[in-house]
Amino acid sequence: MLATSAGFLVAGYALKAPCLEGFGGREFSRLCYNDIQPLYGIRGIADGVFPYIDGRLAGSELLEGAIEYPVLTGVFMWASGLFVATDASYLNLSALLLAPFGLLTAWLLFRMRDLRALLWSAAPAIVLYAFHNWDLLAVAAATLGFYLWWSGRPTWAAVAFGVGGALKMYPLMFLGPLALEFVWRRDLWGAVRVALVGAGTWAGINLPFALVNFEGWYATYGFHRQRTANFDSIWQLGWPHWPPAQTNLVTTALLVASFFVILTVSLYLGRRRSSTYPLLQTCGALLAAFLLFNKVHSPQYTLWLLPFFVLVRVHIGWWIAYALADLAVYVGVFRWFYDFAYQGLDFTWAKKLMIAGVWSRAALLGALILVFLSAQRAVNPPARTKTVTDPA
Repeated sequence: MLATSAGFLVAGYALKAPCLEGFGGREFSRLCYNDIQPLYGIRGIADGVFPYIDGRLAGSELLEGAIEYPVLTGVFMWASGLFVATDASYLNLSALLLAPFGLLTAWLLFRMRDLRALLWSAAPAIVLYAFHNWDLLAVAAATLGFYLWWSGRPTWAAVAFGVGGALKMYPLMFLGPLALEFVWRRDLWGAVRVALVGAGTWAGINLPFALVNFEGWYATYGFHRQRTANFDSIWQLGWPHWPPAQTNLVTTALLVASFFVILTVSLYLGRRRSSTYPLLQTCGALLAAFLLFNKVHSPQYTLWLLPFFVLVRVHIGWWIAYALADLAVYVGVFRWFYDFAYQGLDFTWAKKLMIAGVWSRAALLGALILVFLSAQRAVNPPARTKTVTDPA
C-alpha cells in the first residue's frame, strides 16, 4: 500500500514538475498549476515574513504576512520557505515535506480497511492535487482522528480533529458526530468532554496568534467572508450576479439546515440499528453537504472526500463517477484558463467540460449525502480493552 501511494505521489510531482520552469501559460497548457509557487512570493514567504503577527486585510488584499489558511498551514508554509530561494525550489521542498503525510494517510487507512485503502493510494486525485496546495496536512490529521476513534481513543480523536481544524477548518465538523456518538450511548459527560477537548485544541493553537495580532489572525476569515463564489462552483455558474453577502446568506442557511437534518437523521438511524452509531457515515454526509453548498470549492478539496470511500461501504462505482467528474473539472478549468488568457477564447470545449464537470460533481455530492447515510461502515473497531467512553 505504501509503495502504491509513493508511486502515485511521484506521479503527482511529475504532473507539477513542468511548472518548475516558470508559469507564463505553461501552468494551464501543461495542467501543472499549483498554489504553492505563486503564494511563495505573494504571501511574503520569499521574504521570510512570519505569518499573521503583523498581517492585515486591506480591502480584499492580504498584506504583511496575512494568509488565507489557518495558522498551522501558514506556519508550515513559512517554515518550508526558510530553506529555499526560488519558487521552484519551494515547490520541490514542499512536495518532499508533504509526501509523508500522504503516506501516513495511506498507512492509517490500510490499518483500518486493508486493500480498500487503494481508493486513496491509487486515486487520480492524488496525482492531481497532492502538491496542488497543502491539503495533505489536514487530510492526514482528519484520518488520524478516525484512526484514533477506531482504536478506542475518542478523546485523542478530538485532539486530532482540533489540530486538523488549525490546518484547514473542515475537520472541526467531525467533532459534532463524535460527540453525538456519546449522546447516543447516553453518556452526556463524554459528549461534552470530546467537544471541549477538540474545540480547546483548536482554540489553544489559535489563541497566541489572536492575542498578538487579532487583526492579522482574523484576516484569514475576513478574506473568505468577502470572497465571491468560485468560478467553478454551482453558485458562480448558476447565480453569477449575486453579491458576496447574498451568497454567504444562502450558502450558510443551506449548510446549517443540511447539517441539522443530517445529524438528526444519523441519530434516528443509530436508534434503528441499535448496535452502533453511524459516525463515519454521518461525517461523510456532512462533508459531502459542505462541498456541495459551500461557495468555495477549490479543486484539491477532493482529497478531503477520498478517505470516506475507504471507510464507508459504498459501491466503487461512486468512486469512479466522482473521479471522472473531478477530472473533467480539473482539465476543463485549467485548459479554459489557457484558452481565455492566452488565446482570447471563451466558450471552448474546455469551458463546456468544466461546466459539465461542476454540475456532475454537484449531483454526485447530493447523491453521496444519501449514499453515505444509508451505507454500512467499511471498518469495525478492533477488539478493545477500553470502551469508547474511556478518556485515554
